[in-house]
Parts: sequence; structure tokens; C-alpha cells
Amino acid sequence: MKVLSYNVRGLGGGEKRAEVRRLVLEKHLKVLCIQESKLSVVSDVLIKMVWGDASFGYSFQPSTGASGGLITIWDPSYVDVWASTNLGNVLAIKGKVIKTSEEFVIINVYAPCALEAKKVLWERLSNFIQVNTHLCCCMCGDFNSIHSADERKGRGGVFRQAEADVFNNFIADSLLIDLPICGRLLMWYKGDGVSMSRLDRFLLSNRWCEKWPNCTQVAYQWGLSGHVPIMLYVDDTNWGPRPLRMLKCWSDYLGYADFVREKWVSFVYQGWGGFVLQQKLKKMKACLKEWHNQHLQNFDARLMGVKNSISRLEVKAEAMVLMEDEVRELHDLTVNLHSLARI
Repeated sequence: MKVLSYNVRGLGGGEKRAEVRRLVLEKHLKVLCIQESKLSVVSDVLIKMVWGDASFGYSFQPSTGASGGLITIWDPSYVDVWASTNLGNVLAIKGKVIKTSEEFVIINVYAPCALEAKKVLWERLSNFIQVNTHLCCCMCGDFNSIHSADERKGRGGVFRQAEADVFNNFIADSLLIDLPICGRLLMWYKGDGVSMSRLDRFLLSNRWCEKWPNCTQVAYQWGLSGHVPIMLYVDDTNWGPRPLRMLKCWSDYLGYADFVREKWVSFVYQGWGGFVLQQKLKKMKACLKEWHNQHLQNFDARLMGVKNSISRLEVKAEAMVLMEDEVRELHDLTVNLHSLARI
């Protein structure tokens, strides 16, 4: 599944249409979601100009005057779409992947700028998602909202925490996942070389991520629009960074559980829940790697050392009664030996 989202800021000019067509042909798209077409009417002729000679299906939401306008185009040889829903600032299509019969809903969004209007939209989308929890859900487009101050730069850009909280709560309450972005962090550029924000993104449901676990979100080069196109695709050959292999027997090693618990509590990050969890897991991975190197290197020598210490205490116990601290030492050494034996 390859889905591209692009706020074109007007699709009336031939240059914009040619740019979108190059993206379609170059990326071999299955679904294309366009925001701000600024078109009140969309025809087969126009769709062919941006999609190419291949077969297509499409749905659109007309603009209001010179503002807005959504278009969603798909490859009917790859997906079977049987419903299109216009929710106001939202165009949703429902269908299935023909090869696997996996049913999905793809939601094309162009959010308003006013906070009160966005609150209404978030509530409407939350209700729509709840009704369609049985489907793989992919939401994309221009949300005109950011997670945190890190997603906005430039002169005169005021960050409003309350507005970000509303957006973050919508994502959390809807159980959506915002994947890390590759290529670049910020997607909208004012043109002054200074002001920029991350307004465009993909938000995925758990069911979508379970079906396509290798999804990657990529931002491409800035073209004729003030926004950059972003694409969601599954790369079966790219499994990401090599994972840390955590063996179950490590948990039997003396002090391991306390180490993990203390480290996890010590990590403090600010931001929305998904970001905090991602950062803590990344930090824990580095700490576990260091712990592994410290405790499991020179394994044979350490195993022999534990055996020798146990043997020394057992020989002493044959001749006399061990002191209380020696009994505890023998017990700890025995537990340690069993842990090492499992490794």
C-alpha cells in the first residue's frame, strides 16, 4: 500500500498538475490524497492529467469559493473502493485491498485554521473512527495543528499549548499512531526561509499497523506548493534498525529487574504519550546494551569464578558452621550460578 498526501495549494495550473503526475509515476502510487485543490468541479480529464494513462477511480469534495477542495484518487486494480463519504473538511473512502481482502478506510483531511472549528472537526472524526474500528484506518492531510513547540519555527510564530493539547487529546482518544517522519521534520514553508511548521502527517489505527507493521512515513522535496508531499508505504525489505535481542533468561539474572525498574523511572521526557514512550524505549535499549556488555562479557571466566566461590564456602561448611553473612553469600552465589547456567 502506497499512499501519498499533498497539499497542492491550487491544482488549476498546468505546472502543478505536471508536478503531481511526476510524483504518481515516480512513486507508483496506489492512493493519492490531495488537499486545497481550490476546484469547484473535478472531471475525468483533469484526473487523467495528474494520474496518467493507467486506470483510476476518484472522489472529490468541491472547494468553497477559492478555499479548500479535496481529491482522492486510487488504482482500481489494487484497491476496490465501494463508498465515499463527505464529512466537511474530510473526504473518506472505504474499500479493500484486492489481493488480501483487507478492508480499510482512508481519510483525507484539510483542517480549518480556527480553533473552535477544529474542535468540531476532531469530534466529528473521533465519532467516525469509532464507528469504523473494524477497518484498517489511515488518516492523512493538512491538520493545521502541531504536537509541540518543536514542530514550529520562524519569526512571529506563536505556539499555543492549549491548541496543541486539543490536537494531542484527539489523537490519544482516537487511539491513533503518528509514525516518525523520515526525510525532514517540517512540512510547511512560508517562503521567507525562516517560518516553517509540521502541519501535514499520517495518523494510523492500531489495526492498520498490525496489518502493515513495516509502514514508513517519508517527506519529499519542496516543490511548487508551500507544503511538501508525504508518503506512507510498506517496505517489506526494510525492517528498520537492528533490534536489541533481549533474552528471557536475563530477567533471572540477579539485579536485572531492579536495574530496569530504576532506569525506566529515571527517564523524564515532555510531550504527547507516543513520543514519550518512543524516547524512553530508545533510551532503555541503550542502557540494556551497556548492561549486557558489563554483566555478560568474559562469561566462562565469571562462571568459573562463581563455581570456585561456592566450592570454597561448601568446603568451609563441611568443617564448621557458616556465619550468617556467609550463608547469604552462598545463597546469592547459587542463584547467580543458576542464572548464568540458563544463559
